[in-house]
Amino acid sequence: MTTEALRLWQLISPALPVGAFHFSQALEQAVSRGIVHDRDTALDWICALLMHSLARVDLPLIERIHDASIRGDTAAIIGWNQFSRACRETRELRDEEAQMGAALVDLARTLDEPLPDVPLGFTAAFAIIAANNNITAVDAATGFAFAWCENQVLVAVRLIPLGHKEGQLMLRTLGDMLAEATAAGAACTDEDLGAGLPGFLMASARHETQYTRLYRS
Repeated sequence: MTTEALRLWQLISPALPVGAFHFSQALEQAVSRGIVHDRDTALDWICALLMHSLARVDLPLIERIHDASIRGDTAAIIGWNQFSRACRETRELRDEEAQMGAALVDLARTLDEPLPDVPLGFTAAFAIIAANNNITAVDAATGFAFAWCENQVLVAVRLIPLGHKEGQLMLRTLGDMLAEATAAGAACTDEDLGAGLPGFLMASARHETQYTRLYRS
């Protein structure tokens, strides 16, 4: 087992104190409205976000910010970090990116990780820490996607609710899609970047005023 692999495991661990468990990525609203109501509909929702949001925004941005970090190009890091924020089209999605980013930056300072002295979102901070620890961009993007999928599955298990075996079946299916998602992200040109999922964005906007909720997003 390499040190790089162990660092990646630490970076994607559910124990990482960044508060990921607070956020559902609008899945709570989808469950509340009955759009997601069983394993199949949950898997459809999560797969759509993986392939048409993460693979078009976060995963290609991880590659770009990872490369900029290795080159020491702080201007590029700042630019892509701002682009990442601009892709969060509701208040709660922007808050999620900022709050998790601030928590990861705070942890990174404790671990003596070198970071630019600017506010960073979670995606940018994740990519920079991966580069600092010689984790390849592909491995970083794959790990990021797995951690995101795992959190979404845990949300579905809790809210629908589903049994833990059903959750593991979902995670196995999603795991089989990670190579495709990472490859799609790597193939994105700058002009390809950005997601267009109006149903997801409407759910996120509605979730901001949902009367009772367990999650911040």
